[in-house]
Formats: sequence, structure tokens, C-alpha cells
Amino acid sequence: MDQDVVQWVARAQGGDQAAFGELVRRYHGRVYSLVYGMLNNAQDAQELEQQTWIRAWQKLGTFKREAEFFTWVYRIASNLCLDWLRHRRRVREEPLEAAVEPEPAPEVMRQPSVATAPDEALLRQERRALFERALGELSPEHRLVVQLREVDGLSYEEIAAVLKCRVGTVMSRLFYARQKLIENMKATL
Repeated sequence: MDQDVVQWVARAQGGDQAAFGELVRRYHGRVYSLVYGMLNNAQDAQELEQQTWIRAWQKLGTFKREAEFFTWVYRIASNLCLDWLRHRRRVREEPLEAAVEPEPAPEVMRQPSVATAPDEALLRQERRALFERALGELSPEHRLVVQLREVDGLSYEEIAAVLKCRVGTVMSRLFYARQKLIENMKATL
């Protein structure tokens, strides 16, 4: 673990809010990216990211430094996302179709498109919409493992630590998630 992070965690566990603020600043973008990738809604992502940091502050005394700090925070964020998605599935809200794609937080803006021709941009946009629709049809557990691996670039071991499961389970979930993703994409063509 990075020495700065170790010191900030130790100070934060002693009640130093400024040290905890440093941890939030360091990992804010990664946590927001995970949550936004799971929920695909900027407003909900901001709310759940805030809940993640509140929960992390409340539970900081339980962090034992056996894993990386960001892995511990990812676990909190992913559990909150899964709970939120399960609750939403039970409530069965009908989403309002927005004319404009939600904007992520300004400090986590994605790189602009490199496509120059309008037809290339349209094709890229259609593929992305197809992928996001197919991703949205995955179970929350499968969507989370795809997000952690493909978007956040975590290793199988890091994902296993976040999900508190075995590496083989991660590999299996990822395999079935990718298969289902391909099926979903083919079904919409």
C-alpha cells in the first residue's frame, strides 16, 4: 500500500477528518466511475458515491489493512450498488426516457470521441447504446464483475477481494457475464 495512504488511514482511524478527506480526494474518481458504471445515472451515482464515503467513515475502525484501502472502499461501493439495484428491481420503477445522456461529474469527464467523420461517430454511438442496453440487462452481480474488470481494470485477485469470493468464482461470473452480454447484444440486432 502507498505510504501516504497508510498514513492517511492511520490518522483517519484516529479521528482526523482532514486525513480522511485526502483519501476521498485520492479515490473519488475511481469510486464514482464504479458506481456510475453500475447505475448508468449521474444523479444516483453521485448519491451512492456520497453514501459510500459516509459508510467508509462510519466503518473505518473495522478496516484492518489486510487489503488495499481502495479495495475495501470498492467493496462498500459495490455492496451499496447491488443493494440499490435489487431494491430498484423490487420496486419496478418505470424510468423516464431522457432526451440527453446524463452527464457524469465534471471531475470525472471521459475523453472526447476521436471519430472525425459523422458516420463513424453515429456508428460508435449506436454500438455504445447497444452495449449499454445489453449491459443493463445483466444481473447486478454480473454487471458489477464486468465493470470491475473491463472498465476499472482490476485484476481477478482484486475483484475477488472486493466481492469477498474466490478467484475462480470471479472468473466464472465474468465468463457467464460476457456470454450473456453477447447474447443480449445479438438479440437486439
